[in-house]
Amino acid sequence: MVTPKLKHVVSVITAGLSEKKIPHALIGAMALSSYGMPRFSADIDLLSVEEQRRYVLDIMKRLGYECFQDAGSFAQFDSELGVYGKVDFMFVNTDYGRAMLERSRDFNDEVMGVVPVVQPTDYAVLKLMAIANNLNRMAHDMADLEVLFKAAAEGLLNRAFDPINIDQLQIFAERFQVVDHLNRLLTLLKKTQ
Repeated sequence: MVTPKLKHVVSVITAGLSEKKIPHALIGAMALSSYGMPRFSADIDLLSVEEQRRYVLDIMKRLGYECFQDAGSFAQFDSELGVYGKVDFMFVNTDYGRAMLERSRDFNDEVMGVVPVVQPTDYAVLKLMAIANNLNRMAHDMADLEVLFKAAAEGLLNRAFDPINIDQLQIFAERFQVVDHLNRLLTLLKKTQ
């Protein structure tokens, strides 16, 4: 479950990004919650574009966050004394990554307001990529994907989002060399898609 305090922080951060017209979308546990599968989260995960990294860093600094890691395609932030929670940004620089942001859907939450959220297929692509990049997190990422796929099989995905695109997932599973992991997940979809 996502606390109201964390949702409020999301609204402040996304308002700052929107004001500067910086493309962004929720990923991670908060995206999963938006699809209709609440999961506890103590941090905020956002996707943005590499070209806007320095502006994101500036916005986060003005909001009272300190960047404690800025490497590769990620930047991680924490507020002084951890008051506002941790925020992780993933920066994309590929056409597919930019397309994820373009495909995101605005999700209206009573506390966060209107916030862009990546599509379930894109969420799954990011999780498959995470599995390929860090096998130590595989159990965690597979558990999130299992929840998503079971919900899709039962027709429980929030209808504001598109259904899972299996063909797209297969392309990325091959690219990331995680076909066996995807095949295990696809058995959860049963006959629904």
